[in-house]
Amino acid sequence: MLTRIRALVIAGLAGALLAQAPAAAEANEEPLARFEAPLCPGVVGLRQEAAEMMVGRMRATAEMLGLRMAPDGDCEANLVVGFVDDGQAFLRELREERRYIFSELTREERVELLAEEGPARAMLRVRARTRDGMPISRRETLDEIPQTTMWMAHSKIYVATRNDIISALVLFDREEIRDLNLTQLADYATFRALVHTLPDPAAAGQASILSLFEGGAERPASLTEFDLAYLGALYSGYANLPAPAKLADLEKATGVRSLE
Repeated sequence: MLTRIRALVIAGLAGALLAQAPAAAEANEEPLARFEAPLCPGVVGLRQEAAEMMVGRMRATAEMLGLRMAPDGDCEANLVVGFVDDGQAFLRELREERRYIFSELTREERVELLAEEGPARAMLRVRARTRDGMPISRRETLDEIPQTTMWMAHSKIYVATRNDIISALVLFDREEIRDLNLTQLADYATFRALVHTLPDPAAAGQASILSLFEGGAERPASLTEFDLAYLGALYSGYANLPAPAKLADLEKATGVRSLE
C-alpha cells in the first residue's frame, strides 16, 4: 500500500516537479506565497467514496474563496492529501528516493518538516514567478543572479515578482485520525495546503481548524470564522503585494498577527 500511495503522490506532483526551481526569496518585502495556478485536489489512501467526498469539500471551499479550479475529474493533482501508516517515515523514504522534490525547501524547513510530530504534516513547494506568472531561473552560482525582464512602472505599492505555491502534500497518519470525520480532515488539509507559514490564532484566543490535533474537549467541527477570514484576506487582491501590506490586511481581517 505504501508503495502505491508513494507512486500516486509522485505522479500527482510530477508536472510541478519537472520545472526548474528558482532562487529562494530573501527580502522581507517578498509577497506571501499562495496558489495561483488552477487548484486540483486529490486524495489517496482512502476508499473511493470517502476520497470523492473529501475532494468535493475541498473544491467547494476553494471555490467559495474565489480560487481558480481545474476541471473536476480531469486534472493533475497539485494538492495531494495522503493517508499513510507513518507520515514521518513516508517523507523520509520520499526524500531518499526523490530528493529533488524537496529542492524548494530551505535546510531549516526540511529539518522541521522531517522532525514534525503529531498525526498530520504538510509540505508546500514555493517558487518565485514574475508578476505575470513567468518562471524565474534558479541561481546556479553565487555570481549568476537570476534575472527576468518585463514592462512595469516603478511602484511603491506592488513588486515585480510573486511567490507561487506550486504543489502541496498533506499527510495524515491513518490510525491517529479515526475519531475525526471527513469534513474536519478536508478543512484541516485545505488550510494547511493554502497557507505557507501558519498564523497562531490560539495566542489571540481565536478558534481555528489548526487546533484539530491539539487535544482538548472541543475540537473544531469545520473551518472557523477566523479560518475563513484569514484565507479570504490572503487570497484577495494582487499576488505581488509586498508582505508587510498583506500582513496588515490579514491582521485587520482576523485580529491576529501572522508568523510570516
